[in-house]
Amino acid sequence: MKNCKVDKNKIKSFISNNIFNIKICYYADAKFKRISFLGIHLHIFCGEMKIKTLWEEVFIKYFKNNNLENKIKNLKKHIQDEISLEYIDKFIELIPYWNKFTQKDIQGWTNYDLMLMDKYKQENFNQPFPHITKFNPFIFQNKYGLIDLPQEVFNKINGKDIIDAGGLNEDTAIMFAENFPNSKIYIYEPLIANIKTIDILIKEGNFENKIIPIQKGLGNKRGIADFKFNFENQAEIVPLDDDYKGNNLGLIKMDTEGFETAITEGAKNLITKFKPVLAIAMYHTPEDFFELKDKLLELNPEYKFIIRRSEQVIPTADLVLIAY
Repeated sequence: MKNCKVDKNKIKSFISNNIFNIKICYYADAKFKRISFLGIHLHIFCGEMKIKTLWEEVFIKYFKNNNLENKIKNLKKHIQDEISLEYIDKFIELIPYWNKFTQKDIQGWTNYDLMLMDKYKQENFNQPFPHITKFNPFIFQNKYGLIDLPQEVFNKINGKDIIDAGGLNEDTAIMFAENFPNSKIYIYEPLIANIKTIDILIKEGNFENKIIPIQKGLGNKRGIADFKFNFENQAEIVPLDDDYKGNNLGLIKMDTEGFETAITEGAKNLITKFKPVLAIAMYHTPEDFFELKDKLLELNPEYKFIIRRSEQVIPTADLVLIAY
């Protein structure tokens, strides 16, 4: 067997440039080393990094059981701007290369991605709390993709309540607080470790009456979920329809590692009543990617859609379906 040497500096550089405030778990066996985080595997073969996503298998199974051409055609039916169409086409183009390409093998980014990379790398970004955590500048610069909303739609969010489902380290909540100063942001985050970080940042930034952390998960029915990583964590799961008590909902953001459709089902009354702007991670499951748009249209046929990117980590991730 060939002796494989992994360049640890290259791995650290890749992680530091692409992953922010995420606990990394290390694995190794006789053939290769693998680094896993948030559903993404980096396979290190003799120093060469290849990307594999945990959601790859569910997409492949979905494609075997469905007519992909018809699914793509239906997805594009109500999504007509060229940037969104390019994101769809590029995602489909990359499917054969999942776990088979490095960033040098194929251009995985869209033309719009490359333009944003060039634009934002020329801008200085000051980390708001560098002594506590490190945020991804792209989330703040591109406003989770909401920067491309019609300006009047973007402005109307200010003063209305915002639901941040999947708050992680409070990055999106702080970004929302900066852009919508008259809004209250309710963070639903089931992991205690993340809630502790959020509490620290709230005190540090004087967000006590602005950002409200809720240690719960969202779904389509009530229950209790066990989260077992390197620690024990239980969290109550609730439908947003049952838990939200306000009467002025302007935005729901969801990035919950594949539970987006269930959360949408549990918020159908609120979506129908308030027609909030929705920013939903759509890349975790094929059902989210190809079918969530139609479910939202059933709840409110007036919705318009664009697809943008929340972060720039790898080309097959972080696509967001924005309904307004």
